[in-house]
Amino acid sequence: MTESEFQEFLITIGYRYNKKSHSAFNTFEGFHTIIEFSQIENRYSFFLDSNANSTKSLEESLKSFSAENKEFITKAVYKNKQIRITIKMTIDSEFDKEQLKNTAGYLLDLCKSETITPVCRVCSRNRKTGLYIVGRTLTPVCDNCIVRKRRQYEKRRDMFEKKKQNMTAGIFGALFGAALGASLYILSYQFFPCYGISGAVIAPLSFGGFVLTGKRATKLSAVICEIISFFAFLAAEYMAIIANIAVLIEKEGGGIAVSEAIEVTNDSLKDLSYLNTIILDIIIGSAIMIIIGIAYFLKRKYTRPLKISKNVL
Repeated sequence: MTESEFQEFLITIGYRYNKKSHSAFNTFEGFHTIIEFSQIENRYSFFLDSNANSTKSLEESLKSFSAENKEFITKAVYKNKQIRITIKMTIDSEFDKEQLKNTAGYLLDLCKSETITPVCRVCSRNRKTGLYIVGRTLTPVCDNCIVRKRRQYEKRRDMFEKKKQNMTAGIFGALFGAALGASLYILSYQFFPCYGISGAVIAPLSFGGFVLTGKRATKLSAVICEIISFFAFLAAEYMAIIANIAVLIEKEGGGIAVSEAIEVTNDSLKDLSYLNTIILDIIIGSAIMIIIGIAYFLKRKYTRPLKISKNVL
C-alpha cells in the first residue's frame, strides 16, 4: 500500500492523517488511537494509551485477537498503560486495508466495552487529553502535563538561544575526542581484532568533544565531526596494524623496531587478500560512523529541545 493509498483509506475507517508526525489518529469518547507506519520495518503499529480495569482480561483479549489473526498480527501487547498492536505489510494493498480495518475495529470495540479508560501518556492518569506533536511523535497529553512540558521547553529553548557556538573550540574538542577514541582502538586491537567497531568509539567521542567545548551543536558540526572521525579511524586502523606487527616482531626476538613494522605493514597491504580484509574493516567502521552521525544530526539532544505543537484535534 502506498502512502497516498494509506491516507485515502484512513478516511473510510474514520482516521485523520497528520503530515507533520506522519501518523494517523482517531478520537472516540476521550480515547485517542494512533497509527504509525515504519517504511524500514514494513509495519503498521496501533497505539492506544489506556488503563485496564482488569489487566489479565485485557491481555487475554489481545492474545485471543492475535491468535485469530496470526497471519498478519506480529505483536499485540499491553505494557506501561499502553496497548500496542503491530501488523505486517504485504504486497497486496487490499489485504493491508483489511488488516488495518480489522485492527481499528477491534480497538474501537475495546473503547466501547468499558474495560479500559483513557490516560495521559505523560502522567498515566485518567484525565481529559489532547493530541500534541512532541518532537515528531503524536502524543495524547492532559492539560496539566502539556503546561508543564511547555514551560520545560521554553526554559530549554531560552538556554539554547543563549548558547553561542565556539566553532574553533568545538573542532579542537572533536579532534581530542577522536584522538582519544583512536588511542583506545589501537590499544584494544592488540588484544583482539575489532573489525571496524572502532567507529562506535571514535565517532561518539568526537561528537561529545565538540559539544563539550563548542557549547552548541549544529548541522555543520555534525558534518565536521564525521570528517574528523573518518580520518581518525583510518589513522587508527593503520597504526593499530603497525603496533600489532611490532609486538609480533618483539616476541620473535627482533626487538622493538617501528620502522621495520611499518615496512612489513606496507608490504602486507600489497597482498590483495589482506588488503580486502582491511577494506572490509574500513567499510564496517565507516557505516557505523555514518549511522551515529545521522542519529546525532537528527536528534541533537544535547542542545536542541523538543518542539511541542498545538492541539491537533
